[in-house]
Amino acid sequence: MDFDDRLRSAFDALAESLHQEIAARLDAARADLTGSVRAERDAAVAEAATEARHAAEQEVAPKVSDAVARSEQDLRAALAGAQRAASERLLDAICAIDAAQGLSSILDALVEAAATEAGRAAVFLLQGPMLKGWRLVGFEASGNVASSLELPLAEGGMLAEAGESGRVVRLDPGAAHATRVPALIRLSEQSRAVAVPLVMSGQVFAILYVDEANHEPPVRDAWPATVEVLGRHAARAIEAVTVSRFAQVADGAFSSR
Repeated sequence: MDFDDRLRSAFDALAESLHQEIAARLDAARADLTGSVRAERDAAVAEAATEARHAAEQEVAPKVSDAVARSEQDLRAALAGAQRAASERLLDAICAIDAAQGLSSILDALVEAAATEAGRAAVFLLQGPMLKGWRLVGFEASGNVASSLELPLAEGGMLAEAGESGRVVRLDPGAAHATRVPALIRLSEQSRAVAVPLVMSGQVFAILYVDEANHEPPVRDAWPATVEVLGRHAARAIEAVTVSRFAQVADGAFSSR
C-alpha cells in the first residue's frame, strides 16, 4: 500500500471516529434536551394544575360555605318545625283528654294520641290475675276485638312488669323482645316499646302499651317520654272524674236524708 492509500485509510478511520463521536454527542444532547423539555412540560402542567385548583377553590369555596350555611339553616328550621309540631300534638292530646267526660272516652283519647306519636297503642285493664283488652289502635286485631283479648298476668311480660311495679317499662331494640313482649303482640327486634301504668289512688288499674312498629315516617326519638306524659295525665284525669262523680253521689245521698 502506497502513501496515498495509507493516508486515505487513516482519513477514513478518523472521519468514522469523528462521525461516531458527533453522533454520540448529538444523541446525548437530544436526550438532555428531551429530558429538559419533559421536565419543563411536567413543571408547567403541575403549575397549571395548581393554579387551576387554586382558582377553583377560590370560586367554589364561597359557594360551598353558602351551601353549608343554608343546609344548617334548613336543618335548624326542620328541627324547630318538628319540635313545634310535637308540642302542638301533645297540647291537642291533653286538651282532648281534658274534654273527655268519662273513663271510656278518656282512654279512647289516650290510645288515639299515643298511636299518633308512635304507630301502635293499646290499653289493657288490670283485673286480678288477668290483663283484659280495652282498645287497640294500629294492630291487625283492633276495634271490638280488643274487648275479647285476655292475657294471664304471668304471661304479660313488660305489661305485667309495669302493672306490678307501678313504674314505666321501656324496651329498647334487641332487648330480649321474645321474653318481654306478650305473644299476642308481634314486634320486631329493631323496634322500641313502652308500657305505662295508669295509677289511681296509688293502685294500677290499667296499662298503656305503645310501640313504633309499622310507623311511617320514622318516629321521633323522644316519643316514649311523650307517651309517658300522656299516660300520667290521662290517669289524673280519670281520677279527677271518679272523685267528682263520687262527690256527686255522696252529695245526692246526703241531700236525700
